[in-house]
Amino acid sequence: MDPADETAAHAVRGPFRLAPFGATRLSPARVGDPASARLLARPHRAVTERIQRWRRLGNLTQDDAPALYVHEYSSQGLTVRAVVGLADLVPGTGTPAIRPHEHVDRRQAVELAGRMRAMRVNPAPLLLVHRGTAEARTAIDDATDAAPDTDFVDRAGQRHQYWRVTDPDLQARLVAAHHGADLVVADGHHRLAAYQQLQRTEPGTGWEHGLVMIVDQTSTPLFLGAIHRVVRGIDAAALVDAARVAPTARLRDLTAEQQLRALGPQTMVVTDGERSWAVDVDEGVLPVEVLHRDLLSVVPDHTIEHHHSAESALARLVSPARQDEPRLVVLVPTVGYDALARTVAAGRLLPEKATSFQPKPSIGAMMRVL
Repeated sequence: MDPADETAAHAVRGPFRLAPFGATRLSPARVGDPASARLLARPHRAVTERIQRWRRLGNLTQDDAPALYVHEYSSQGLTVRAVVGLADLVPGTGTPAIRPHEHVDRRQAVELAGRMRAMRVNPAPLLLVHRGTAEARTAIDDATDAAPDTDFVDRAGQRHQYWRVTDPDLQARLVAAHHGADLVVADGHHRLAAYQQLQRTEPGTGWEHGLVMIVDQTSTPLFLGAIHRVVRGIDAAALVDAARVAPTARLRDLTAEQQLRALGPQTMVVTDGERSWAVDVDEGVLPVEVLHRDLLSVVPDHTIEHHHSAESALARLVSPARQDEPRLVVLVPTVGYDALARTVAAGRLLPEKATSFQPKPSIGAMMRVL
């Protein structure tokens, strides 16, 4: 496939359309509970029975009247505000409206679609980001002018506040302010692929819509963090040789003390614990693209570990069980939102685990039961 067509082939074509729905939420005591998250991740039909039991016991609430929602959640010192509703998944004739930015494992997406079909639940919304409009920000401010309808701290320590938007005029303003929005998937690429499969295979049903939450990256931005790689079973010479012939990269030696300082928007760092190198990448392409396209293209996925901190990645240079196994650490720079948006607009998909948007809301905070 022409790289220019990658994102369009996997996107939901617009114009983007947002619709109200009746939200389902676990009780505060169960939101953020690992046991609840595990249950909702299983493909068992017993999930439907458990949801009904939770409703009888008062551990789950469902709003009868359709609404849009403003969901504000705080975690680790960050506060994020999102508009929650249903996205129309029926492909339109316009430009892509919901754009993925990472490749997915198709088998995993098919399995997830099967789980959602069996449960008849969207267990968590797609997390979408964009640069919102002034009209959208004003409508959100008006929607949150009063005290929240719900305010609690969950089992994981996240604080959640919800405003139900049932006023027809304010709903219409929120819908209009997001109509035609150009949205990037921050989290939930496999869920998007599962949504699209269910929409194709069950037309005319509730699966023509999917649960989404939309974050304005200008007003209450998500934090973007790096995801570093530990590569098992490969020695430095192979990767260094690949870097030397990569058309968009240049290699230079580093000392161990220079490793973290050398990281930059266009520079990643490779080390085997004895020697270190900086890999400088040309403007217009992201280091993580070069890493997987040119340096790790023949490396099996199962030999690559992912770590959210440089310290944890570097600590894995030596395996306690197999000290003779060669290992490399690749420290990858954070992808900024604007650079990511430009890459998506250019039609390129990044490798899996290219970005880390944080924080994400706890499972059970906002669900949809069909």
